[in-house]
Amino acid sequence: MARARASDAPIWMLSVPVQHVSNILRWISLALAIGLSFVDQSQEGRLVGTLPLAAGVALYFLARTLVPLLSRLPDRPLLATALDALVATIAVYLNGGYHSAFFILYLFVLITVAFYFNVVTSIVLANISGFLYVLACVLSPAGLSAPWAVYLVSTKLVLLLVVALVTSLLLEQLRHEHMQTARERALAEAQATFVSMVSHELRTPLTCIKSSVEMLQALEEEGAPAEERGMLLQTIADHTARLEGLVNDLLNVTKLEAGQMSLTLQPTDLAELLRRIALAYRSMLAQKEQMLYLELDEELPRVWVDRKGMELIVGNILSNAHKFSPAGTSITLRLCRRNDQACISVQDQGPGIPEEEQERIFDKFYVGRQQRAGVGLGLYIARRLAELHGGRITVESKPGAGSTFTLWLPIRRPEENE
Repeated sequence: MARARASDAPIWMLSVPVQHVSNILRWISLALAIGLSFVDQSQEGRLVGTLPLAAGVALYFLARTLVPLLSRLPDRPLLATALDALVATIAVYLNGGYHSAFFILYLFVLITVAFYFNVVTSIVLANISGFLYVLACVLSPAGLSAPWAVYLVSTKLVLLLVVALVTSLLLEQLRHEHMQTARERALAEAQATFVSMVSHELRTPLTCIKSSVEMLQALEEEGAPAEERGMLLQTIADHTARLEGLVNDLLNVTKLEAGQMSLTLQPTDLAELLRRIALAYRSMLAQKEQMLYLELDEELPRVWVDRKGMELIVGNILSNAHKFSPAGTSITLRLCRRNDQACISVQDQGPGIPEEEQERIFDKFYVGRQQRAGVGLGLYIARRLAELHGGRITVESKPGAGSTFTLWLPIRRPEENE
């Protein structure tokens, strides 16, 4: 039976544990049963008096709270519901059947059920509770022989269904509102984080460019050697490229999410394409004295890909490996075939990625604990582009042992795979 998830709980339920609410409702239902029993003066079919029976039910309630085995029942709500319904059935049977005020215990059971289960399951459990109630009434010495007994029982059965339906629908609405609020809060936090990260990413290179320009102007006035001016010009070029990369990432994300990123698939020699990509990135890797090794299967047939898209996917993964790998380490770019798929992998010697982060690193704007710069778009773009190619990206990593990102692409033309 389907349970409502803990994350679906309404806001007020998060501050007050469901078990505490259940305990309060349990004692309220018992108090109401005792009060209504004194209003009903009929002794028909009563095998046990109201107060002794109430004392027995109270002992059960206390045991549910104090006995370790029973106090853990809320972790298994279906079993807890069955036990509560059984106690209600016994109480009704012993205390007059169809006219027993202990019928209220069933209402408590169904209200509690709505906290744990969805609407359909709540209605099913309401019907089961109704069956148990009718069974208790039939087996009770009072039976259903009184002229109005059947009508009273029928009314109570309808009440059970109404309580179950109204309570479950109300809590379902509260869960929905809570999830909506949580989504809006998460979106607002993501937007705030995004603005903060982008502002930082823009400010840093702009500050460096501004200071480099000012220094360049001063050196120009002093007639400084061309070598010093060249170093400043290189700094300006590097930070300009960083700004260009950030702007391109933002534009690519916008296109991907608007469905405007169209691919031009062409039969491509992946080995040759990867050699060109590697050549373009060697200067970046040289900044940290990192070596890039190629292990390429030259026999791989041509694969239908968008070449610019592939450059973006592999480039983002290589940039990620460069960023997180220590200076002087090596990065390996491999191309091989696995059955009907082409596999492009990038293996680094970085710090590795904790298991709990290995899926989240592909989320938009996600910045891992080890990440010191960036806005968390590179791997998101890479995975989305891989999916547009009919492929996927996986990661294998262990903390302290580096990471391997693998791009899996169908060798056959995408429409042939459908």
